[in-house]
Amino acid sequence: MVIFSLVLYYTGIAALMGVAAPPKLAPPDIYRPLFWGGLWAIPFGLITWKRESHYYLIGWLYFLAPVLALYFIFAPMRGLGLFGLSKGPLFTFYLLLVNVPYGIVTAILARWLSPSVLRSPAT
Repeated sequence: MVIFSLVLYYTGIAALMGVAAPPKLAPPDIYRPLFWGGLWAIPFGLITWKRESHYYLIGWLYFLAPVLALYFIFAPMRGLGLFGLSKGPLFTFYLLLVNVPYGIVTAILARWLSPSVLRSPAT
């Protein structure tokens, strides 16, 4: 999530969406996404642990839970309004765009760590 937001910032896309500064990679700012990403990954792991397929579909749908929490809880707590709309609709899309890699990367890691992949011999 942090790396993708840096990519968006340094390509100039984030500025078009209302983001004025790059995310900080120094402590304590880097710990917040790591903590919440790990916390959200626990239920994802429980959902996908014994599955043999559909990791990517589950990952795509599962990223919606943190995004909805962001839109309805964390953005209003920071004074951004529901969905972060006080900064405009492009900022709302930016929040969605930054969180999409979370579901995809989590699904890829779950697939790599699945019991069926760990048991199969390397080819």
